[in-house]
Amino acid sequence: MVTQNFLNKIPSRPGIYKMIDKDGAVLYVGKAKDLKKRVGSYFRRSAKLTIRISKMISKVVDVNYICTDSELEAMMLELNLIKDLRPKYNILLKDDKNFCYIKITTGEDFPGVYITRKIEKDGSKYYGPKTSMSKVKHTLEVLKDFFKFRDCDLGIKALDNGVEVYRKTIKYPCLQYHINACVGPCTGTCKKEDYAVLVEGVMRFLDGDSDWIVDMLKKKIESAVKDRKFEEAAKIRDKITAMNDILERQKISNVLDTNQDVVGLYVGLGKVFVNLFIIRNGKLIDSENFILDAKEASDDDIGEILSGFLKNYYSECESMPNSVLVPFEMEDKSELEDWLGVKIVAPKRGEKSDLVEMSCKNAEHFCKKMTVKWESENKFDPKEVLGEMAEALKINGKIKRIEGYDISHMNGEFTVGSMAVMENGEPKNGDYRSFNIKSLKDKKIDDYASLIEVLSRRLKYLYAPSVSRVIARKGLKKDEKVVKKMLDREGLNSVNMVMRDFVVVESGKKIVGCGRLIRFGNRDVISSLFVDKKMRGTGLGHLILHALVKRSKAKRIYIGCHPKNAGFYEKFGFRLIREVPSFVKELDSNCTISCNVLAYFVYEKKVDKSFSVRPDLVLIDGGRGQLSSVAKVWGAFNSKIPLISLDKSGKKVFVFDGEIKETDIKADSNVFYLLMRVIDEAHRFANGLREKQHINFLTK
Repeated sequence: MVTQNFLNKIPSRPGIYKMIDKDGAVLYVGKAKDLKKRVGSYFRRSAKLTIRISKMISKVVDVNYICTDSELEAMMLELNLIKDLRPKYNILLKDDKNFCYIKITTGEDFPGVYITRKIEKDGSKYYGPKTSMSKVKHTLEVLKDFFKFRDCDLGIKALDNGVEVYRKTIKYPCLQYHINACVGPCTGTCKKEDYAVLVEGVMRFLDGDSDWIVDMLKKKIESAVKDRKFEEAAKIRDKITAMNDILERQKISNVLDTNQDVVGLYVGLGKVFVNLFIIRNGKLIDSENFILDAKEASDDDIGEILSGFLKNYYSECESMPNSVLVPFEMEDKSELEDWLGVKIVAPKRGEKSDLVEMSCKNAEHFCKKMTVKWESENKFDPKEVLGEMAEALKINGKIKRIEGYDISHMNGEFTVGSMAVMENGEPKNGDYRSFNIKSLKDKKIDDYASLIEVLSRRLKYLYAPSVSRVIARKGLKKDEKVVKKMLDREGLNSVNMVMRDFVVVESGKKIVGCGRLIRFGNRDVISSLFVDKKMRGTGLGHLILHALVKRSKAKRIYIGCHPKNAGFYEKFGFRLIREVPSFVKELDSNCTISCNVLAYFVYEKKVDKSFSVRPDLVLIDGGRGQLSSVAKVWGAFNSKIPLISLDKSGKKVFVFDGEIKETDIKADSNVFYLLMRVIDEAHRFANGLREKQHINFLTK
């Protein structure tokens, strides 16, 4: 057990710490500038830990630590321990043992060019790590066709009058020499200096200097055509085509910093997908993709995830850039820069920012590509999975349409909600919808309130708000005296009352609310909206609005109100207008209250094809708390639509059926996988909307 007495005895020195569980397994390895402060921060009651780290701390029974002389030394020790121990809660490169490198044995008289999976301290030059063996093989095949370098295991030493062949692992000269695929340094016919030019060409290409090769080949074509050697010209043309196939990804980058790497991230399917652009000599010479194992990671862990990737990747990297572009700032940026010896930049705008955005989009595309691959490998049949889902959630009938909801914000600003739609297990992009959150003020962060607003606005397209023990009906002549008295008392418009234009609401036999629709050609105005003080806050106002909007045949419905009530109308779907039609102002002049404080709103009455479809299942991002909040909305509308949530740890599914329960859906099941895809889509869409709003704010 980690006690306060133990924490007090930890020294205030740089070092690493290991979190240990009851079985003695290492759950996590971290580094610290001050071990006492860092380790203690995990166990304070006021500690704001991510869900992933909270879960890890709940399993910790002991902490081991090692002091170092510097933070840099601690970082190196941390990295080595993570690679050796592969702790469950650290950020790990998935399948990093399958990385490959291009190796050029520059220490030999006649260097060979090879593919290898490990780096040795043998004086050779290495390029990598690379994640795609097939892509590396294809690149070397094209280069070999042009440079005709050797890739055999022979040892060849240059002599004054020829060569000495040692390490005779094959018969030589081999077939490659006879088919003109190798210049055959083993035969002694190729001078050391001439062979060095070939290898230098290979290294120039791998370093990003490639235009000269195509230019040289084009000159050879011109010469061959001039000499009427058309067959030779055709072969050279084929070489140019093959070379261009490799070079087509090389786009001009920032000329101010021509050697840089660009990192993009995308979180999805419970994993983190990373894209890396490698830019050398101003050209994008390669693009690598990685999958990170980050157990139960959420957006709150993204800084640690990026830092972990940079440590893992560059500890294996042989070709270091001058700078690394990343999507956001990191806490340990200075320490990483000192360790790597490169600048780490999080650009806000301009060409470099565009490169980072492009890399993030590539990471997202990589996620989608892997999704298709995994679904194919697992024989994922969406219709079959939807059947299993209905059975697991005890839903009668088929599940066809699933709607997923998420909230995104930037430190309380630019808060947006998203609705992603899956139909028959596939995204239906045209039905996605967004929500600007209007109920939060002054940078307030409240995902619960935001979800309540979003789902309330969604359900109003399907249901009238449900208020217990009230009846909404058309106004009758007998109601006129009572309604007029209420309106006059509140200073509302009671001129030219025609009761058939009214909706009145009764509780028992008492009228507790009303509103009327006044027609002006093809436009309507809502007026005289009143709710009894005892009934305010029950949803009665929205019930009256819903009845009036439903009755209206106009495309646009106007209303005037006091600015303090703006949120009430915006929540229903009205939007503020600056230019107010004269007939609306004229109507409001009948109010006895001061109309100088009126704000005017319009409701666009149009059929939304997506909102008008009833979902078979609604899924929200969050655990019991979020589900409990949204359940109140279900009660307000008396909705019977199945409602579930996927908790932030990405491991549990909760269902609301009168009470909140955890389901038996396993995290490794196809049902869970499909639900995760829905949430990932909602998450992606929400983040995109928030980023767009932020960019618009910065550029306006």
